[in-house]
Amino acid sequence: MADESTDTAAKQTSTTPSTAFRLGRVLYGGILAMMAVDGLKNAEGRAAYAEAKGVPMPETSNKAAHGLLLFGGAGIALWKLPRLAALAVATFFVGVTPMMHDFWAADEDEKQQEQINFLKNAALLGTALALLGVASRE
Repeated sequence: MADESTDTAAKQTSTTPSTAFRLGRVLYGGILAMMAVDGLKNAEGRAAYAEAKGVPMPETSNKAAHGLLLFGGAGIALWKLPRLAALAVATFFVGVTPMMHDFWAADEDEKQQEQINFLKNAALLGTALALLGVASRE
């Protein structure tokens, strides 16, 4: 039978985030926050692109979407309100990806680039969902 100190050490190890997890979430969240700041700094151009894609109220939608991404990215990087932050990031990618990267509707010149961006966003969505799962267990 294991002694009490072994059981305590095992519990701490299973619930203490690893260095790799911390570094991963700081990189992931930090890059998302940088993407959001870039989207807000270039709001006029992003809104014009969104309008060309048929996004309703493109100026407002662009700012709201990038605000959501900024909140989520910062929250994940700092691990503050992690469930809400991961949900915000997931919401961003679920809302933005099919609208902005509709490779199935793109012409042949743009199809490959739109598909690459769609798949990249799908991977980023998957990471947000995984982090939502981790945060929900805490």
